[in-house]
Amino acid sequence: MAEQADMAMAATTTAEVEDEIIRMSMLNYERLPMLDVIFERFVLSFSSSLKSLTGSVLDVTLGDVEYLPFADAMKSLPKHGLIAVAQADPWDDQFILSQDPVFLFSALELMLGGQPTGRAKDAKNGFTTIERRMGEQVAERILADMAVGFRQICEVSFQVDRMESNPQFANIAQPNSPTVRVPLKVSLEGYHGEVHLILPYSTLEPVRPLLTKIFFGDRLGADSSWRTQLKQKIEGSSVALTAQLHELVVPMREILDWKVGDTLDLGIDDTQPVLLLCAGSPVLEGEMGKKQNGSMALKVTANLMGKDEWSNDVDAD
Repeated sequence: MAEQADMAMAATTTAEVEDEIIRMSMLNYERLPMLDVIFERFVLSFSSSLKSLTGSVLDVTLGDVEYLPFADAMKSLPKHGLIAVAQADPWDDQFILSQDPVFLFSALELMLGGQPTGRAKDAKNGFTTIERRMGEQVAERILADMAVGFRQICEVSFQVDRMESNPQFANIAQPNSPTVRVPLKVSLEGYHGEVHLILPYSTLEPVRPLLTKIFFGDRLGADSSWRTQLKQKIEGSSVALTAQLHELVVPMREILDWKVGDTLDLGIDDTQPVLLLCAGSPVLEGEMGKKQNGSMALKVTANLMGKDEWSNDVDAD
């Protein structure tokens, strides 16, 4: 009997180890570094949009992006929240946007001209038609800002497909499907709520190769507005140029013998090229001359600053 018990215990232990190995292998999902960059920039636009929607000072911070099975991601959502099932076009798939009660009702109170109380309404019995419609309006604003963030890598639009208050009715993927959970913490008038995004890998599959790239500060997609602004700022700035006619090497003993009135023979003629320096670096080469009014002038004959190379560096990926 004791031997049978030991064998049963060993079998149970082996099964538990196998289950743990399977569970850990499921959690070893491919990371998507570009998602962090996209959502960090999304937070900035989301803060501005939510401020204009509620007319209140607020703060939005991005939590830790997690990779976990879809079932675990759904279990981590706040209870009694309002869930928007969103459609991604042209990816032709869905994802989840969840608003917890504290954030939702604080935002609704501000949108209706009141002040948040910090206590969420008991949403166990569901939401009224007005609350669902206004919650959908907030979700649409969030999705619009999210689409702008994704335009760094592709053109995509997000729309609310339906609103749910029961997570069981928002089941859009298999329980073990790899998923990304993106938490956003929102502070409204001193009260703290949360917004969660649940993105299955199947939804992100059309752009997954782009999301796996590591961002080192290079250009993303067609987002070149900052380059245009940088080039405009540089082109509108002013710099000091120095015209260097000639450079002469003279022994120190001879320099010490110089007196006021001495004439220095530079050993050059009228055709001697002139070097233009900017901050000590040669940028242009030219020829000296005189204008009809007697003013000294310089005709540029060579470009030494590598302008084409600079332009390529600015426009390069």
